[in-house]
Amino acid sequence: MPEHDGTAAAAAAAPGAAATAAEPRAATSVSDGRSAVERSFSLRCAAPAVVRCVSFDTPEQVADLSWWAVGEQTGRGPMGALRNDAAALIPERDCTVAVAGCSLRFTIRSRSGAGDSGSWFVNFSDDLSVRFGEGQEFYVQWRQRFSKTFLDTRFRGNGWKQAIIGQGDRPGYLPDGKVIWSCTEMELVVENTLMRGYPQMYHSCGGKDGQYEPLWNDRAPPYRADEWMTFQVKVKIGTWYHNDRKYHRDSTVELWVAREGGRSQRVVVADGYDLANADPGASYGKLWLLPYHSAKDAGQEHPPGYVWYDEVVISRAPIPDP
Repeated sequence: MPEHDGTAAAAAAAPGAAATAAEPRAATSVSDGRSAVERSFSLRCAAPAVVRCVSFDTPEQVADLSWWAVGEQTGRGPMGALRNDAAALIPERDCTVAVAGCSLRFTIRSRSGAGDSGSWFVNFSDDLSVRFGEGQEFYVQWRQRFSKTFLDTRFRGNGWKQAIIGQGDRPGYLPDGKVIWSCTEMELVVENTLMRGYPQMYHSCGGKDGQYEPLWNDRAPPYRADEWMTFQVKVKIGTWYHNDRKYHRDSTVELWVAREGGRSQRVVVADGYDLANADPGASYGKLWLLPYHSAKDAGQEHPPGYVWYDEVVISRAPIPDP
């Protein structure tokens, strides 16, 4: 699918723009600035439409739920971290580099394979009751920071992921061991496709008409090192597409991106779109954060890179910029 350069795109208001418009901020002390950041996250999380917030400030939010830690219970629970094999890494809390408090840090080490850094997931609610289907709309926002060595490295591979929004675990579904993993028919993925240097999206883990379908880029701002960028995905579900070539063109997917301290810009838009889902019991309800790098050359030597995540917000309504 061709990409747009954004020159003919209609102007669009950022999610929650009315709530964030303000006069330029006066200079503050370090302590005052941190307090303002903490209030910003608290205020966003206090909105009535918000269904989940994750700060990474407490250890239980990053519990090791991989097979090597919990055996057959692997991947179960409202949220947790996973390693792909016993020799791989797992994301860790970082209370030195964070928007406020602590963050989630992934390490991309030299001579590492695609999933060596591990992954982290969260269901939209502890009891698995918050899931989104036909006729519903939701938003997912997170802050993300990239080290300079990570962005400067010309990795040999197909590009690294940022986030996956996919099928949620179901109430009454976990006891028989059927945990939902990241590669699902309905998944929406934000990634640095082919190492182009800016965020892009695709839909479906090969399940929609047999392909990983790219979404159109409206604009293409580059990733920035050593600052807390903000990403927000809007998902408006129309009628599920059943892979029967009967298209409905009534769903919408958007990606909004902001530099630290800046206003969000819409960078991906798929309007009049079809979201694939042939399983009547499946709904959106799970977020994965991970720098998984498809086809990464495990023999390539490079400096270690780091990726941090913070301030995850999931809502039924647009989420204001930090």
